[in-house]
Amino acid sequence: MKQSGKNTLIFLILAILGVAFVLLMNHQFSAGGAVKNLFVGSSGTEALGKVAANSPESLASRDEFFGRISMLLFSIITCAQFFAFALAWMVTANIKNSAESFKLRLQKLENADIFFDVPLYVGLFGTVSAFLVMTFSPQNSRLIAYSSTLIGIIFSLILRLILLYPLRRELLAGNENSEAAK
Repeated sequence: MKQSGKNTLIFLILAILGVAFVLLMNHQFSAGGAVKNLFVGSSGTEALGKVAANSPESLASRDEFFGRISMLLFSIITCAQFFAFALAWMVTANIKNSAESFKLRLQKLENADIFFDVPLYVGLFGTVSAFLVMTFSPQNSRLIAYSSTLIGIIFSLILRLILLYPLRRELLAGNENSEAAK
């Protein structure tokens, strides 16, 4: 029960931080500046929008709308990446700290392999989502298309190198020692 409460607290803290991150990104986008330029860019649509249509800001407001969607999508995907990372970390910690035999923990670790791939799947989801937004506004979602996959690859690699490999090595060594003692 103690571990379950700790896991719940970690996810609650992550959820609060995730909401704060999304709100901060939204505020920074509204304030203009660097965050807005990352997702909207400066393609000269402000002037083009004023000339091209009856509405004085048609293209400019459309670019800003899709820029905001791209920014929110990026923020949510980044938060999902951290949730996936934390989930894999907790699953690995539970396996490492359990009192079961080395062989059973090694089997559980092999079964938990999917948790180390979740960041890749979240990154792929982000890329596909960015391509959907790209159909409406090609320039606004390039950042998501590349960064979500990159973050997924980096997180998955870190999880495998820092968590999976050392724990698997430790369990294999412990299993060998316990079998040699028999």
